[in-house]
Amino acid sequence: MIADTPGARIEGTSAYSVSEQRWLEQAAKEEADRDGGSKSAILADYQRRLDAGEPLQYVLGSWQFRWLELRVDSRALIPRPETELIVDLIMAALGDVRSGKVLELGTGSGAIAASIAFECPDLVLVATDSSADALALAEMNLVSCGVDDRVTLRLGDWWEAVDTDERFRLICSNPPYIAEAEWLGLDAVVRDWEPQGALLAGRTGLECYQVIFGQAHRYLEEGRGVVVVEIGATQGGDVQQIAMAAGFDDVSLSQDLVGRDRFVVARG
Repeated sequence: MIADTPGARIEGTSAYSVSEQRWLEQAAKEEADRDGGSKSAILADYQRRLDAGEPLQYVLGSWQFRWLELRVDSRALIPRPETELIVDLIMAALGDVRSGKVLELGTGSGAIAASIAFECPDLVLVATDSSADALALAEMNLVSCGVDDRVTLRLGDWWEAVDTDERFRLICSNPPYIAEAEWLGLDAVVRDWEPQGALLAGRTGLECYQVIFGQAHRYLEEGRGVVVVEIGATQGGDVQQIAMAAGFDDVSLSQDLVGRDRFVVARG
């Protein structure tokens, strides 16, 4: 969730990487072709925003996540490469039977829900978020990806948006996991631009996992339900303990692209 963001640079400089410059120029050309106006003026505005510290993805207005091109802006977190791996874990957890109902808690931009729906056409999903602004962005992405007919968006804080009689094959989430003491140490391009509510969990950083695992069993299909969550790189043992204390007896860790603990998969 908080990996280094492409486009970050030393404050007060305006040095762009070759890839950044190409992205900016291509986006400026597409905007000029679509909406009219001067490509050079649009490019200058993009560069001004980037120089001010705004993340490259927000400047461009879209970003690739797995097979999808998603709209991104300050209403939700920027989809990260490591988060793409949670979709692989979800596929593995579903096995050969990729049908039924999946719940995503805290969908943000809708990246995970859209990818699951796109790659598993027999699944239906419910995706929740406590932010109406994030849900509006998620809806745009679901529509543009052609999966809005199989993903139901709901406004509510964690389990508030889920009906008590609903049951799911799988529950997934990339929740806030930054502790209060870690907040000021975040890269400014993350701390100053991305939504705080999607990053900051509370005093320990584990608060959201306690809520998720605390009630997950009542919403899972009996006998085969799975919970898959993204975690902070140092939280593996703590989140495993939270899951086991909630009654999950098969709890495993998976790593991200650079070998750090990044996901917990809980069954039982």
